Amino acid sequence: MKTEGRTGELHWTDTGGDAGRTVLLVHSLGTDSSLWARQVEPFSQVRRVITVDLPGHGSSTARDTEYTIEDLGADVLAVADAAGVERFDYCGISIGGQIGLWLAVEAPERVETLVAACTAARIGTSERWQQRIEAVEEVGMEGLLTTVVAGWFSPSFGDRDPDSLRSIQQVFTSVDPVGYTGCCAALRDADLTSRIAEISAPTLVVAGELDVSTPVSEAELLHEWIRGSRLQVIPGAAHLANLDRPEEFTAAVLGAWAEW
Repeated sequence: MKTEGRTGELHWTDTGGDAGRTVLLVHSLGTDSSLWARQVEPFSQVRRVITVDLPGHGSSTARDTEYTIEDLGADVLAVADAAGVERFDYCGISIGGQIGLWLAVEAPERVETLVAACTAARIGTSERWQQRIEAVEEVGMEGLLTTVVAGWFSPSFGDRDPDSLRSIQQVFTSVDPVGYTGCCAALRDADLTSRIAEISAPTLVVAGELDVSTPVSEAELLHEWIRGSRLQVIPGAAHLANLDRPEEFTAAVLGAWAEW
């Protein structure tokens, strides 16, 4: 399905079904909704599952401009509105997780529960994201493939799941550079540090034990700042914990939902 958003035409999928609650899943920078392939089926047993492609990722188009975290959050709300969902559970990873933090702060009336995975109130530095933008403009997505994707997974992932590794590499190189750099600009400028303590939705913070992009220490800060939150560190997982260690990630989310 397609919905017009601030950043372009957003592609989203809907499992439908008769579950009483809906979860919105939002992927990481440089991937697409296929990142959730291991979670959609088990999640759909207890939720209507909607997956959203960020601008220029997957089948979403991208306006040629820089985006803000507010733009990306408004995109998610546009999808929820198009799907007829007033309140929803939210699960996002990396930039998807940061979008979830923004939604829980700025649109608390819409967010029933939050899973913020492998993310932070402030991801990286302004300098790092500006350098990434310039690198994409210079060498393209193919030129960044080896260095970027290598940091997403634990050292053993390629041996354990070579098909998934090849698939995610293909996804990365197919991302529209316009959408990718637009999202990099959102990450460059977003800093929710002073607002995180306002979050009141039941929250599960998930971290990968081996994640160097958003290390466990960042998850611990979120856990400290969000009253009543839960923290789950996935052993042996790096940045894309839901694909690196899918069984453990899925069990953590289902376990939290069962208690909320």
